[in-house]
Amino acid sequence: MEYKRIFITGGIASGKTTLAEKLSKKLKIKNYELDNIAYKRRDVWTKADYSERKKNLDKIFQRKKWILEGFYSTPWVYSIYKKADVVIILKTNKLTSKNRITRRFMKRRLSFKKNKLINKNFKDFLKVLNHISAPHYHKKLKRIHMVAKKHSKKIIILANKKEIKNLLEKIK
Repeated sequence: MEYKRIFITGGIASGKTTLAEKLSKKLKIKNYELDNIAYKRRDVWTKADYSERKKNLDKIFQRKKWILEGFYSTPWVYSIYKKADVVIILKTNKLTSKNRITRRFMKRRLSFKKNKLINKNFKDFLKVLNHISAPHYHKKLKRIHMVAKKHSKKIIILANKKEIKNLLEKIK
C-alpha cells in the first residue's frame, strides 16, 4: 500500500498522534495536528476563524505528501476527507481511552516541558474523562464514520494494536 495523503481520525486518546508520528517517520512525510489548525492557542482553547483554518489547510494541500490527524467531522474538514488517499479511523473502546487520558494527564502534570500546557489541570482532566461517556461524544464518533463514507475513496478502520502493527508493516 502506498499513500501520499493520509488523514487519521478517531476519538480522544485513540492513538491518532502516535500513529501519525510513526507513519511520518516511516514514510518521511510531515504530519500535522488539526488542533493546531483549529485553535490559535490550545492552552486556552482560542479558536481560529474559518478563513484562517482554510488558509492553513490549503498550505498543507499544496504539498504532494501530508499526514493530518484529528477528531473533527464538521464542514471545515470535509476537504481533508476528499483529498486524502486514505482515511484511517481508529476505533478505541472507552476504557482504553480513559486509561490513556489518565496516563497522558500524569505525564504532562509531572513534566516540566513548557510547550505542553494542554490538559495539565485536574479540572480539565475530569472534563475530558466525562466527555468520553457523554451521548454527544458517541454521536460525533458515528458522524466521523458517516462523513468518511460520504467523502472518502478509501477507509481503513483499526480497532487494536495488532491491526495498527499490521498496517504499519504493509504501508510503503
